[in-house]
Amino acid sequence: MVPSFSAAAVRLAEAARNENTGMDEIARIIAMDAGLATRCIQVASTGRFGGRKILHIDQALLMIGLVEVRRIAFSVGVMDRFTHMRIKMDWNRFWLHNILVARLTHKVAGAFRETCGLEYLAGLLHDIGKLIFENYFPREFEMIILRAMERRCGHIQLETDLLGLGHPQVGAAICDRLHLHGQLLRAIWYHHDPMNPRHTRDPGGDGGFLAACISVADALANMAKVNIDGAREIDRAFEDLPEWAFLNTFDMPHGLELDLASEIQSAEQDLHAFNGGG
Repeated sequence: MVPSFSAAAVRLAEAARNENTGMDEIARIIAMDAGLATRCIQVASTGRFGGRKILHIDQALLMIGLVEVRRIAFSVGVMDRFTHMRIKMDWNRFWLHNILVARLTHKVAGAFRETCGLEYLAGLLHDIGKLIFENYFPREFEMIILRAMERRCGHIQLETDLLGLGHPQVGAAICDRLHLHGQLLRAIWYHHDPMNPRHTRDPGGDGGFLAACISVADALANMAKVNIDGAREIDRAFEDLPEWAFLNTFDMPHGLELDLASEIQSAEQDLHAFNGGG
């Protein structure tokens, strides 16, 4: 049985695309799910977000802001659905990678356009297909990791060889099942192949923009060795990444100021708070 997200989490993803969605609507959506609301309040009360006693979602929104509350809701809404893993490995490292990619996807996209929250969610979900492999094909998943470490080739080719498809396609299928926005679905499907003409020429798509943002963010995380064993290795400088060159064909009115070490530290602090720490 594939874990499903709450109706509130799905509504929150839908609302992210509407620039007119205000704090009152976000509070109402989160409050639809008492468990999600409680977790958001717990995280918002930790030292990571000021350590102030927060009693309800409206207060959290006023004290730490819409962007942070939405980030917390997306993160705990996803992470809390995957808590009983069958393979013994460093799952905190897995989640650190995804939180970092989420933060970086948001950051990279923000250099080109106003962000709405889907960028963070796309980065957070980009590897969700690996969790499905771990759940349904644990032996093959473990073999994929071991072989990737031996061959230094990343996971995706081995996934295709052993299981017939890769984690991006499975992740996109999960997003489809959850009725998440098609742009997010396509970005996850193509995040390892953002310049694929089938994607860039899709009349209903964004020209490959969000998939390329995820790909750049994923590359940066892997350059910093923030990932599980056997993950993608990068053999070139950030400026030489083809997906970065592709992104530069879009207008970049805001510019990109990126401190990777600071983003990693922030992702570590986020993970600690999402896991119930201070």
